[in-house]
Amino acid sequence: MKLDEILPRLRAWSRNAYGDGAQIDAAGFLGGHSGLTIGFDVLLPEADADRLVLKMPPPGAAAKDNFDVVRQVPLLNVLTAHRIPAPQVRWYSDDVSVFGGPYLMTCRLPGAPLPDVFGPNAGIGVVDVFKLFDDAVANLVKIHAIDGATELADWNSPRLVHDEIEHWVRVLHKSTNADWTRKGMALRDLLKRKAPDRCTIGIVHGDFYSNNWLFKDGRLSGIVDWEGTSVGPILLDLGWLCMMYDEESWGPIRRTSMNWHPGPASFISRYSELSQVDLGDLPFYRALAGYRVACLTAYYYELHRKGKRNNPAWEVFAEAFPFIIDRSIDLVTRDSA
Repeated sequence: MKLDEILPRLRAWSRNAYGDGAQIDAAGFLGGHSGLTIGFDVLLPEADADRLVLKMPPPGAAAKDNFDVVRQVPLLNVLTAHRIPAPQVRWYSDDVSVFGGPYLMTCRLPGAPLPDVFGPNAGIGVVDVFKLFDDAVANLVKIHAIDGATELADWNSPRLVHDEIEHWVRVLHKSTNADWTRKGMALRDLLKRKAPDRCTIGIVHGDFYSNNWLFKDGRLSGIVDWEGTSVGPILLDLGWLCMMYDEESWGPIRRTSMNWHPGPASFISRYSELSQVDLGDLPFYRALAGYRVACLTAYYYELHRKGKRNNPAWEVFAEAFPFIIDRSIDLVTRDSA
């Protein structure tokens, strides 16, 4: 859907919500990989501008899983109650007559993300990087301290370790790359054999890394992209963060731009300093994170190449596929990493 197709609906919505004097300004797509995300300002005659974000499923997509924007409402309300810097819910509805599908409106958080870690400007201009990452990990500990199983009891059933592993099998099998599917399934079988018997359950962001953090004046001001959040084993988030900045998990394209940020040892040290959670099983969760991204790559790289989900980042992921698999196998078959 193009912006000029949404703007008339957005103008009508704003007049209904704010009054006839409301106008829309500075509307534009904000990027992201799950549905449509549009930032805009509502201008009012005698008040400050209201800065908002509209989230919708992409045209033709069923409102389920990551595309179920209304599903995020209870989660975001819990995060707000715990002073997590997540978007605050303003409006939402399943009424498809307004924008052509279900929608969620949130406040627009202050600040801006660091340069895209998969782009040519990764790390450029970033200062006090250890402080920025330390701040993000400290907020991750706060998220994990929330009793998600209780406070979101009516939201989703907890996705335990074996459920998490099986969840990604259906994504992997959407790929037509037989070699990638075979390697992914072999890693899946290994993870099932090595899965820990116990885990700490809580809110799992699911994509916690710097592309989804906002900073203002050298401090973390927001955490975005909660579409893939679940209630499950919280160490998956720390494992994902480690995987994203672990040079051994990536190919030559990305390794050339991975010298600007802290690495897994820094994240683990900071998390351990602030949390009482046992990190003994973290190598498994780092491997599980690699398995997840391998499954996603096998599917979304094909969509990218066919022009159905164009994103140059998938070229980086595709090159990294064998490295991610090998690194995950190495992590899960060693006593420590």
